[in-house]
Amino acid sequence: MRAFPRPNMSLLQPARAPAVRFKPVMHLLGGDSLGLVADEPTEFEERAAFGPVANDNETPGPAKWMAGRLERIASAASAQELPHRPILVAAPMAGLSDPDTAMACDAAVRRTILCQQEFCLMFTDAAFAGDPADSTARVARLRRAGFRVGIDMRRSWQTPLSESFRILIDTIRVDADALEASNELCDTVYAANSAGILIVADHASWRDGDYLNDLGVAGAVAPQTDA
Repeated sequence: MRAFPRPNMSLLQPARAPAVRFKPVMHLLGGDSLGLVADEPTEFEERAAFGPVANDNETPGPAKWMAGRLERIASAASAQELPHRPILVAAPMAGLSDPDTAMACDAAVRRTILCQQEFCLMFTDAAFAGDPADSTARVARLRRAGFRVGIDMRRSWQTPLSESFRILIDTIRVDADALEASNELCDTVYAANSAGILIVADHASWRDGDYLNDLGVAGAVAPQTDA
């Protein structure tokens, strides 16, 4: 029988759904829980399709694929009885433009014991590279379905945060190392925090809590302890 490692706070892996892993999001000053990050090894954009397979009816589009992801994550969180919310879920870029995403994800969550507001759908910064008004309308569609929406700015940070757009965004995820290298990112984070958006950072240490808080970063994904 295969032996599985015991779960811990930095990597929680349910037995029934080993592909879903959870990491805690913690407040850097208070130490309180701010939710969870749910990770799966494969993203929608990474799926391989060769020749006729791309037209196979069994291959799910972005809306159906995203709905399936939410069901898996809800099942895994429920199986482990993880109470912390919201759950940050990586969402495919194509899912933002697919008009069926909100409806499909809403139906998927209704098949679980969780509710829509317990999920924060995290789209990469590149997903908002088009018309700002169009991006606002697409995010608003997901918000009307009850979902929180966030922006993953760990690789780029070009999304214009207009006043009408800021009120729709719940969370922004950044890389703590990138903050030290980019004044532009620092300005974006500070403005977003002032607008009431929660900023969480990867690769952040507890000892940097005061420094990051001054920049507008409140939380960290599995914050590191001092060596």
